Amino acid sequence: MLRALLIDAAGTLIEPAEPVARTYSRILAGFGHELPPESLAPRFAAAFREAGEPDYPAHPAGDLAERAWWQRVVARTVDPRGRTEVGEEAFHALFEHYAQGRAWRVLPGVEAALAEATAAGLVLAVVSNFDLRLHRILAALGLDGWFEQVVTSAEARARKPDPAIFRQALERLGVAAGEACHLGDDPIADIAGAQGLGIAAIAVGGVHGGLAEAIAAALPRGN
Repeated sequence: MLRALLIDAAGTLIEPAEPVARTYSRILAGFGHELPPESLAPRFAAAFREAGEPDYPAHPAGDLAERAWWQRVVARTVDPRGRTEVGEEAFHALFEHYAQGRAWRVLPGVEAALAEATAAGLVLAVVSNFDLRLHRILAALGLDGWFEQVVTSAEARARKPDPAIFRQALERLGVAAGEACHLGDDPIADIAGAQGLGIAAIAVGGVHGGLAEAIAAALPRGN
């Protein structure tokens, strides 16, 4: 019997309010890095894809590992060859910008979809590869009240598809893997990751539709 929904954050509940490359270009220009958005867009995509995993063993606090990971992403976005120093102030400005609710927007239909799931008697949790800024962001966007738990990779010290982050969410909610369904937009991190622990998973986005459609597919027939 389905008792809980685990839901991804970025790309499923929320997305940046403007293209990342445009934001980077504007903020970095204030620190002497004149980089047009069209050059930053592919660099950011490559840096994000190739940055590897946060070094949790090197940092007692998982959030510091996530922050160091983002420093690598920003540095490689500014200069993939590593010859340009970004500077702590420039990085801090970018990092803090994305801690603000105004840097994000709630995807269409999300709140109605969460209301439907709650009305069906399900408990909800966010399971996200994100640092502790996510708690502040969800609160600023008025989404935090929908969720019984918010589990970030910073707190779990593990990123999806690692089963450890899903396991922590299940433990916090007090449900078994067979009683949960995970909804997310990444076929590896979200879908394969959840299924690897025996959690049902439904893709969000693309041909599969948004969160409302995914929740409708997850709900037992008759709800």
